[in-house]
Amino acid sequence: MGIQDVAPAFRNPPTFQDFEEVKAYLKDNINKIARSLQDIDFMINGTLDVKNIRADGIEARNIKAGSITTEKIQAGAVVADKIDVGELSAISANLGHIVAGLIESVQIFGSYIATSRGYPRAEMSNTENMFGAYMSPSNYIQMYSPVGHYSPVLRFEAGGVPNYIFYDPTDNTFSITSSIADINISTSRDIQLYANSVRLAGWSILRNNGTGRSLDDELKSIDDRLKSLGG
Repeated sequence: MGIQDVAPAFRNPPTFQDFEEVKAYLKDNINKIARSLQDIDFMINGTLDVKNIRADGIEARNIKAGSITTEKIQAGAVVADKIDVGELSAISANLGHIVAGLIESVQIFGSYIATSRGYPRAEMSNTENMFGAYMSPSNYIQMYSPVGHYSPVLRFEAGGVPNYIFYDPTDNTFSITSSIADINISTSRDIQLYANSVRLAGWSILRNNGTGRSLDDELKSIDDRLKSLGG
């Protein structure tokens, strides 16, 4: 409803025949004015229509703080193309479930981000500054910074069994720890570390950095000398 719809329409006063016609004419127009004032009050305080507002007609300095509340705004009345703010912080609200869109050139602090609700997925969390990639809840890799630890830690978990890689500057050690898993070094499995043994592809892979000779070379040299002594 526009203001023009409720504005009283006054016609030119007719030629009155007697005083009763004058009274009827005045009463009719008084009633029109009263109804119009009620309608205008209703529009301003409850159903003000955007058709009654000229472009740039309402400015922030003309709006009393707290005068516009959510219960006074009709559902669906404010659409995206009518919102123009310099920063999103100008809108104080729970954004709820956002299902589409593009976020670009922003800074995000203190968040949990995951590529999926299920598995497999990758995730990032502000808890211990963690990055992770998961095949399942018990099969994953994490890189995180435990509180009180000197360096970030790599945690591999397979079938619920945790394994760790980390550096400790207090004793200058690089540690690979595993509770039950074996450790294979190199794609050809030249060196295998077990809980109670170390297995090598052969003694020739163990070499002296100073001489370049392998353990196999030294053992053969010793064997040759022992043979020469015996005979």
